[in-house]
Amino acid sequence: MNTRPLFYRILTATTILSGCAYDEPTTESVESVSEAYRVNDAALACGTPNTNLGEDLNTSGANAELQEWTDSIQAMPSSATKTDLLNRLLTNIQGPATAFPDAAARETFLRNVRAPLPMSLPYGPQSTGNQVSLGQGWIYGGGGSHRGLDIGRAASGSEDPSFDVLAVADGKVIGVYFDGPPGGGGNTVILEHTGENGKKIYSLYMHLRNGATNDANAVKNISCGASVACQRYQLAANKSPLAKWWGKESDTIPVKPGQLVKRGTKIARAGSSMTVMDTLDANGVSSADWGNMHLHVYIAVPKGTTAPNDKIAVEVDAFGAYQKANSCYVEDPLTETDQPTYYSRLFAPFLPDFHDLGWKPFTDYPDYLSGMGYAPATLSFYNEGGFKVTGSYQYSTTGFFLQVGVGGSKIAENDGANEAWVPRETRIRIDGSGNPVYDFTATPRQSGEQTAFWHQLTQAQLDSLYNVYVVNGGYGIGDFFPYRVAGVQYYAVLFTTSASTSNWLTYGRSAALVQSDIAGIPAGLQVGQVVADTTWSPAKFSMLAVPAAGCAPHAYVDTSTLVYPVYAAQEASLGYKLQSVQVYSGGSKFNAVFGKASGACHAHP
Repeated sequence: MNTRPLFYRILTATTILSGCAYDEPTTESVESVSEAYRVNDAALACGTPNTNLGEDLNTSGANAELQEWTDSIQAMPSSATKTDLLNRLLTNIQGPATAFPDAAARETFLRNVRAPLPMSLPYGPQSTGNQVSLGQGWIYGGGGSHRGLDIGRAASGSEDPSFDVLAVADGKVIGVYFDGPPGGGGNTVILEHTGENGKKIYSLYMHLRNGATNDANAVKNISCGASVACQRYQLAANKSPLAKWWGKESDTIPVKPGQLVKRGTKIARAGSSMTVMDTLDANGVSSADWGNMHLHVYIAVPKGTTAPNDKIAVEVDAFGAYQKANSCYVEDPLTETDQPTYYSRLFAPFLPDFHDLGWKPFTDYPDYLSGMGYAPATLSFYNEGGFKVTGSYQYSTTGFFLQVGVGGSKIAENDGANEAWVPRETRIRIDGSGNPVYDFTATPRQSGEQTAFWHQLTQAQLDSLYNVYVVNGGYGIGDFFPYRVAGVQYYAVLFTTSASTSNWLTYGRSAALVQSDIAGIPAGLQVGQVVADTTWSPAKFSMLAVPAAGCAPHAYVDTSTLVYPVYAAQEASLGYKLQSVQVYSGGSKFNAVFGKASGACHAHP
């Protein structure tokens, strides 16, 4: 049953606020800004990128690419998982110059590489001792071929410098094996990561620990041939007790082929399997206390989607530098000064759900999220000791453009009925001169959709258009925001046929009353957004209800932002996504709605 919106009008006089001063950002649409760190001329990059590294990544035996990986999966009992892995198994990982001997083809491929899903560094902060950091990049410090990342942690006194190795992204474990000579990776874990856009990327983690006795037994069983270093390694494996660089019996790999893991999941402990060989003397004793303990990581992307390229992955530099690990390798661009690169960064400068993100990093990496098919689901801009943004990007097949801090003439370009681009979320702030500035995200009008967007509507105009579009036209309300300029109440509103006419809207309410409105939403509807009109003191609130779908959303009204990270983490752990957010009052308060389209529903935390 269709229910007309309920309009609550506050008629009592209230002191007019002059608005809060803020740092006005650029008025350029964010998605049109080029990557701030990525240059179009390789000569301008931090260090000249060198992609002319083309050796294949082989394991034991001539032409036995990833043989142990294949064997580990073949040894699995018959199951759908085994069949799935065999059908999707890579058989060769190549350096760029082997995969693309033609320099132009190689450059085109690497320039188009994007992370298909959010990727993080394969380690986290340590609670004691020295912190984990990058030691070697795409090229060894001495200039030799590396094609990966060496990550380590210096020992602090007698403390074991091992650390937890974390999955760089959500994915599936497709390889767990011991890689002996000549490949020399030692204990290895391989993950396959698939983005929502269907594109894949692979991460390989080497030199891991898998229990001291288990590792010693694996070394005893490898074929050393004429390698003296390997023979010394086997000698060390037969010693009792084992040296401390073998690690603990509890340092086992906790994941198995076919297992699904989340980004940040512990998949192993860093170790020195195979790397210790170069530190051993004729008695099998290491000259290094911890045996050259470190983590080696390869990142690779599929060369193509059809045979034979569908079985080949090309090693890439996740930092986009293709150089030695100097200042070009910025591990945390939110705290370090990023350096220009010619190729794209794959590790996230910030994740799709963010809070109190600075304006500069937000605009420095416009292609990171949009490059994997993510678009703004909701964004809120505000001043809190600098211009900040809180919001969420989520996967979408719809294009978008974003305008921040623009004047009325700019948003007026989208006013009217059935425009090609439709503002889906509009928020208005008042500058220090009392003038309105607009932030809005627009997407194309969908096939068959009828829309009408208007801003700076008076109360009489809103009532009139409501009758035209909702009462008589069968439209619903897709977005709503109230604000005042010089004491006059205005509204920005989107009418659309893609929103059911069962919308239910309240506005001009106190925080307590709008929470009561949410509790009293009629059956068949659920809260879609809550916004505060801060041109009133205290703020007045609006609530828009939409047709019920999925789980009942969790709404937060006029809540302190001090607890926002806690609540956001709780919601994410329950599978709820941020669908609407507004941060206001100098960054101290927020309204938010988290929804879940399918799966198990949970009570509001």
